[in-house]
Amino acid sequence: MDVCSNGADRQGGAPKPTVGGYYGPIAYRLDSVPDQPTQQQDFNHSTLRRSASFRLPWGGAQDVMPVNLFSRWSPKILRDIEQVGNLLAGTGHEGQQDHECIRYAPLAFRSRVIDMCGALGKGLFWVGLILGLVTYLMHAYLTHSTLLAALLEVWPFLLVLTGVPAFMWLSSILVFKLFPRWCVKAGRGPLWEINRRTGMVRVWRYARKISLLGRREATIIEAPFYEFDGWVIGGATQYGPRFDFVLCHRYSKLEVHLGDILLGWHHTSRPCYAFWDFLQNYMDVTRPLPEFPVLEPHRHKDPVTAEHDRKTRRPARYWRDMSDQMFTKHEDEM
Repeated sequence: MDVCSNGADRQGGAPKPTVGGYYGPIAYRLDSVPDQPTQQQDFNHSTLRRSASFRLPWGGAQDVMPVNLFSRWSPKILRDIEQVGNLLAGTGHEGQQDHECIRYAPLAFRSRVIDMCGALGKGLFWVGLILGLVTYLMHAYLTHSTLLAALLEVWPFLLVLTGVPAFMWLSSILVFKLFPRWCVKAGRGPLWEINRRTGMVRVWRYARKISLLGRREATIIEAPFYEFDGWVIGGATQYGPRFDFVLCHRYSKLEVHLGDILLGWHHTSRPCYAFWDFLQNYMDVTRPLPEFPVLEPHRHKDPVTAEHDRKTRRPARYWRDMSDQMFTKHEDEM
């Protein structure tokens, strides 16, 4: 394991463990960050890339998070997980979202293909249905045909336009219903981890090997969270501007593409700002865990959060017992 560290090692002593030693000596505390050496070189940005990127400020984090990250865990989904259980359990999947860390580990290729087919098929079906209906009515109007005659003339086109996407969508649902354990398969392993308890950021780098020869070996690189800066990486596409969020280590060539968990890049930079605030709040052990629904079952395991919830009398099932209407209201307020 490679360790990149500059801050604490140059202070003649690291911060002391907190809350009875539960948190590690490098755990991030906003009120006691070690003095950082001056950055002598930007290892992660070329001159051209830097011109289209900007560093986000530390501190002053608000209690916000990206809407698409928040809405992914509705009360219904949380209750379904409680009833059915986690399908990833027992598959060797190493992803994690709890009181200790957020670790990103993509699923296997077949799992991603099934998920992509379902999402793509669903979207194309509704687009094709609307387009097909408009085409059908326009054909009937322009040819002065009866609706039945027009339907008989355009049905092959409608079948292709809606049938193929519908097949993709429904087949992905059917395969998942019949073979859930086969569909949900762990991938090669984690890509990155931000650990609240230890205060460290980890990155896994995998050697290029032929997959048939076995699991690829990984090199783990880690550094304290406070040695990273949040960057918004800008770019352009044929559809307009694009933005992604990346953590960049201040003293080495090390990038963590946390934007992966945000479903890639966005057309606005606001989700990146919100995610940076969320990360600072999540890692700060002087604060309780953020109000992120998927973390709720683990809040009592984090000492600072458990004490906060006891003092404020926060309901243990605040999110899980919430109505869909109230949850939607919270989404709209973000």
